[in-house]
Amino acid sequence: MSDNWNPNSDENQPSEHSPRSKSGGLLSNFKTQQDGQGASKSQPLPGANSASSPAGPQRNNSSLLRGGYQQFSPSAQGGQSVPPQPGQDVQQRSPSRQAGGAPNQQYPSQAQPQMPPDQQRPNVLSNTVDMMRRWSGKVAAVAGHQVQPPAPYMDYYRPPSPPGPHQPVIRTSRPWKRSRALRINQHIRQRRLRTRNSGPTRALVIALVCLLALVVLASFGSSAYAYSFYVQQQPRMEEFANQHIDQNTRIYDRNGQLLYEAYDNTSSAYSGRRVTVRYQDIPLVMQNAMTSIEDKTFWTNEGVDPLAIVRAGASQYGGASTLTQQVIKNLTRDNSPTYQRKLNEAAMAIALTQQYSKAKIMEMYFNVAPFGAQTYGVEVATEDYFGLRPICKTNQPCIPGISKLAYNSKTKKNDPILALARASFLAGQPNAPSATDPTLGADNKQRALDRQKLVLNAMITQGMTIDGQPDSPKITQADAQKAEALMAKQTFKPYQRQMQAPHFVQYVIDQMTQALGGGNAGAHAFLTGGYNIRTTLDLNLYNYIQKEVTRHIYQPDVQKVTGAYVTLSENNNVHDAAVVVLDSKTGEILGMDGSADFNSNDPRVNGQYNVAIHARPPGSTFKPFDYATAFQMGWNPAVMLEDNETIFPTSNNVGVQVPTIQSQIDALSESGTFYAPSDYGKTWTFEPHSVRYSTAGSLNVAAIKTMQFASGKAVLNTMQRLGINTQVNDGLAWAIGARDIAPLQMANAYETFANQGVRVQPQSILDVWDNLGNNLFHYNLEKPVSGRVFSPQVAYLMTSVLVDEPDRNVEFSGDHDLSFTDKDPNCAVVLYCEHQVAAKTGTTDSFRDNWTVGYTPDVTVAVWVGNADNSPMYNVIGITGAAPIWHNVMERAVGFCNQDIDGVPCGPNYHFRFSNNPTWKFPIPAGVTQTSLSSATGMQGGGATDFVIDGQAPLQP
Repeated sequence: MSDNWNPNSDENQPSEHSPRSKSGGLLSNFKTQQDGQGASKSQPLPGANSASSPAGPQRNNSSLLRGGYQQFSPSAQGGQSVPPQPGQDVQQRSPSRQAGGAPNQQYPSQAQPQMPPDQQRPNVLSNTVDMMRRWSGKVAAVAGHQVQPPAPYMDYYRPPSPPGPHQPVIRTSRPWKRSRALRINQHIRQRRLRTRNSGPTRALVIALVCLLALVVLASFGSSAYAYSFYVQQQPRMEEFANQHIDQNTRIYDRNGQLLYEAYDNTSSAYSGRRVTVRYQDIPLVMQNAMTSIEDKTFWTNEGVDPLAIVRAGASQYGGASTLTQQVIKNLTRDNSPTYQRKLNEAAMAIALTQQYSKAKIMEMYFNVAPFGAQTYGVEVATEDYFGLRPICKTNQPCIPGISKLAYNSKTKKNDPILALARASFLAGQPNAPSATDPTLGADNKQRALDRQKLVLNAMITQGMTIDGQPDSPKITQADAQKAEALMAKQTFKPYQRQMQAPHFVQYVIDQMTQALGGGNAGAHAFLTGGYNIRTTLDLNLYNYIQKEVTRHIYQPDVQKVTGAYVTLSENNNVHDAAVVVLDSKTGEILGMDGSADFNSNDPRVNGQYNVAIHARPPGSTFKPFDYATAFQMGWNPAVMLEDNETIFPTSNNVGVQVPTIQSQIDALSESGTFYAPSDYGKTWTFEPHSVRYSTAGSLNVAAIKTMQFASGKAVLNTMQRLGINTQVNDGLAWAIGARDIAPLQMANAYETFANQGVRVQPQSILDVWDNLGNNLFHYNLEKPVSGRVFSPQVAYLMTSVLVDEPDRNVEFSGDHDLSFTDKDPNCAVVLYCEHQVAAKTGTTDSFRDNWTVGYTPDVTVAVWVGNADNSPMYNVIGITGAAPIWHNVMERAVGFCNQDIDGVPCGPNYHFRFSNNPTWKFPIPAGVTQTSLSSATGMQGGGATDFVIDGQAPLQP
C-alpha cells in the first residue's frame, strides 16, 4: 500500500458531483516538494481554516493531532482506536479515517490550476509557512507538551474555480504525519512517563512475582525431596510396623489360674511388661482421653500436624508429635533429640497413615506407648493400677482388663464416671511415665493426678462425652471433679511378680525355650513372644502337695511302725522332698513339687533345685523293671527265688578265693572285691520266695538273680523303652536301684504299668495361643504321644504284684499307707479289694534316699524324701518317710480327703478327666488267667493260685 492516499480512488469519492481533495500534511507536502512537484500556495494550516492561502478560505477536512498521529479503523463508525501492531509503521496504515476520529468526508473544492514546471516560482512566504508548520509540531513534541485534539470545526466552502487549460489540479489530500524520529522520541517519552508513574507498584509486583517463583521452585524442590525421602523411609516403616512387638508370656494352670508372667527386663531400656490388645477392646472414653491430650486432630491429620508445634509452644499440655509419630518413635526405639530423627518420624508417620487405618494406628499406639516405669501398653497399666485382670480361654482371644474399665468390683456394676476417671488417669501417663508412675511413691501419684486434670480439662474443652458415645451427656466440671476424687482415693501398689508352682513353671519354661530354638534365641523368643501357655498342672493340687510336704517334714507327726511322735526334720535329718503326679492315661503332669521350700537357702533343702527332674538313686522302686523284663521271658509272679547270702562275681574277684568267715566277706564286699548284697538290716531269710513275696518284702538277692536271668542288656533295654536314660555300668548294683533316676522318670515308668503296658510321654503343656486367640499348639488328649513297652498281660502281672497289700504285712506290719485301707478296710486282707492301688517303696544305702511310687488306673504318684546335700537320714524307711506323703497325695488326687486325720485342708475339688468316675480296680486283660501253682516250688499244682499268661503256665507238676 502506498504511503499517500489516492485521491482518484472511487472509494474516496462520496459523490460524483461533489469531488474534493484531501488536504495534505506537513510531511506529505514536504515529500511532494522534495519530489519536485511543487506546493499549493493556498494550502491551509492544519487543523484550522487557513487565512494565509492566496486562494481564499479553503475547507480543510484533515485534522492534525499535535503530539502524534492516531489511526482509526475504517470499518467502525463510532471511531474506536486500534493500537498499532508491533513493527508496523504508522504511515502504512489505511487512511480511510482522518486523525480526528470522524469519517472522511469529501467536499467539492476548487482545484487550483497547475502551472508547468518552467513557469512555477518558489513562494517565499509559502515555504516559510510550511517550514513553520513542520517545525511547530516537532518543537511541541520535543517540549513534551500534551497536545489535545482540536475541537470539531467547520470547513468553509469555497467554490471551485475551473482550472486553466494548462493548469493542473493540485491535490493536497495527504494527512500530515510526524517524522519517524519524532514518533520514536515521543514513544520513549511516554514510556518514561508510564514507568515514572507506576514505578513503586511495578517494583512491588516484580518482587512478589520473583518471591512467588522462588516459593514455587522451593516447594517443588522440597516436595521432590520429601517424596524421595518418603520412598526411602517406607521400607523402614513397613519393617517397624510389621515387627514383632515384645509381649509378656503368661503361664496358666489347667484351670486358667495365672502361674507366672515372663517378660524381658534385661536386654534394653525398653524392656518391660506389655500385653497387646485389639482396637475393639479399647473403650471409646479411653480413646477420647488419649487424643484430647496427645493429638486432637488424630482422626483427620495425615500422620503429622504442623499446627501441633504451635499448640505445644502456646499451651501447657500436648506435644508437637502426633500419635502416629509417637508410634514410630516407640517402634524404632529412638529418642535422640535430632532433626534427622524428627524428619524420619514424620516421613514414616505419613507412610504409616497411608497404609494403615486410623483404628489400626490407634491400636498400635495403645500397645507400644509407655504407661509406667517398666509398663508398656495400656493393658498392663490397667492390670497394675486397677487390678483388672484379663480372662483368657483356650483358643479364644483374651478378654483384656482394659475392656472392663467401667467395672466396679465392689458393686459388680458398670460406672461411667469410674471409667472416665480411669481413662483420664491412664491418658496422662505416656507424657512422662517414669515421673507419673503412681506405684513409685506419693510424689509420682500427685504428678499423675495433676496430669489427669489437664486431660479432663482438654476433654471438656473439646466437648467430649462421658462414655465416648455421641448421644451421651458431655463431660462437665462436676463430672471431672468426681473423676479426680476417685483417683485421689485409689491405692496404687507396686507390681510384684510372683511365681506359683515355681519348679513346675521353670520346667515349662525350659521346655518352651527348647521348642523355640534353645539357647539365648529361644529364651528371648519365650520372654517376648506374648504366648499364653495353658499347662497340665492343677494349682490347687500343687498347693495341697506343698502343704503335705511341710506337714510331714517340718511338723510333729506320729511315725508309722515306730509310733513315735517326732518331727522328721529335727529327729531324723529329713529336710527335703519332691512329688510328681501324672495322669496315668494321658501323661499330663497334674502336680510337681521340686523341693520342700523353694525359698530356702539351707543346703539340705537348696530350695530352687528341682529334685523332681534331677536324678537320685531309686532303691527298691527299681525292682519292678527287673521282674517285668523276666515276665516278658515267661516268668510269672509265682516263680520261686532263693533268698540267701550270695557272692556275685565281678571283674574284681576273678580268681579270688571266697572266704568262709562272714567278717572277711563283709570286708571284701565293702572294698568292692566281692558283691554280696543283703536285705534290709543285713539279713537274709535263707528260704525260697516267690517273685510276689520278694517284691513285697523288698528282697535284694531275688532282684539281682532275676536280672541275671533276664540279662543286664535286656533290663537296660526295658529301662530305655520306659524313658529312663540313666547311665549304668557292668555291675549288678543297679538291679536294685543303685543308679540315679529322676522322680519324673520313675513316675512315667510306673505309669506304663498303670496304662496296660503303653508308655505315654509326660506332658506339661496343653495349649499355646497368642493374645488374639491364634492357636499355636494343642495337645490332643485323645492321641497322646505314646509307645508300647509291655504287653497288657505283662503289665498286669506286675500290677497284680504291686497291689498285694496282704503280702506287705511281712515288712510293714500293720501300716497300710500303701493302700486305700482307710477307705476300704478289705484292702488290708484281700488281695483284690474294690479300691486297688499299686505301690512300691525304696531306700538306698546309708538311708540317703527314700521313695514311694505307686499308681491307680487313673493317677501315678512318685515321692522322694531326703536331703539335697546327700547327707544321710536317721532310721528312716520307705513307710515312714515318703509313704505318708504319697498316701495323702494319692487319695486327694482321686477325690478322697484326709483333713480330719491329717490336718491338711483339702482345698477345692478337682476337675480331672477321672474326677467324676474314677477307676478303682485294674482291669484283667484277656490272655491272663489264674492258675493253681505250688507256693513252695512255683510249679503246676498246689493250693495257691497266681496269674499266668496263657500258654506260659509251668508244665511240670
